Amino acid sequence: MLATRAKRECKRWAKSKQDKKMKQLTVLSHNAFWFQGVPFPTDKPLAPDGELLKRLCAIYREVNPDIICLQEIQDRKTFDMVSEHLGMPGCYCAGTTLPQYGGSVLWHPHVGRQIRDSQGAKLKTQRMWQAVEVDGNNLCLRICNVHLPSARQLGAERAAAQRIAELQDLIRSCEPGLDIIVGDFNEQPGGAASEYLERCGYVNVTTLSGRADVPTNIGAGRGDHIWIKRQMASYVVTYDVAAKQELACGDTGKQYLSDHLPLWITVKYR
Repeated sequence: MLATRAKRECKRWAKSKQDKKMKQLTVLSHNAFWFQGVPFPTDKPLAPDGELLKRLCAIYREVNPDIICLQEIQDRKTFDMVSEHLGMPGCYCAGTTLPQYGGSVLWHPHVGRQIRDSQGAKLKTQRMWQAVEVDGNNLCLRICNVHLPSARQLGAERAAAQRIAELQDLIRSCEPGLDIIVGDFNEQPGGAASEYLERCGYVNVTTLSGRADVPTNIGAGRGDHIWIKRQMASYVVTYDVAAKQELACGDTGKQYLSDHLPLWITVKYR
């Protein structure tokens, strides 16, 4: 009995030592709503509001992510402003059918590199996706930033079918595979896109964290998601979403900095 207990203690000590050697990487995702603030009634964005951009960047910095994936970046000039403000290089991809629905991935210097995006894909996307590789400190992860179609432009049935088609195309285009997929899916949990990703071997991090009831926008919806390969589930340290009040900004003439909330995941690795 004592020998068995001693073995258990040795295993626990060894695991503790291993955990202390583990490094961590944080990926943040956010639909920035073109840095217009809420309310903003159209999908024809103006130039970004400098004060709102500054405040959102401050929220991103508070999380201290290694990778930032943004949706609704209207043009390269806006990407350059964000990159300069955060001091993080990265890549920009315009929306295909709707150019104003662009995206950006930013990373700490020498951490990431773009490997592919929807501009070079066979399937014409409505918005965009970007795949990047994080390489360094014995780590190699492939991360995708995605913004899938909305029923607002296509109608419910066409949008659902297009989401699946775009997911199929991006996964096929990014062989040998993606480790983490984040972004605005324009679909609530349990939809067709979720079912497809589960069949492809991904798990939604909310099922690992017990936070499936936490909204990701200023209403009650949860159309923003983070998916991770099932075999990496044990690597997840935290999943979190910014509180709605953190984006409140009544002093600017707007109610909120964006209609979506930043969400992020931290994974551990050796």
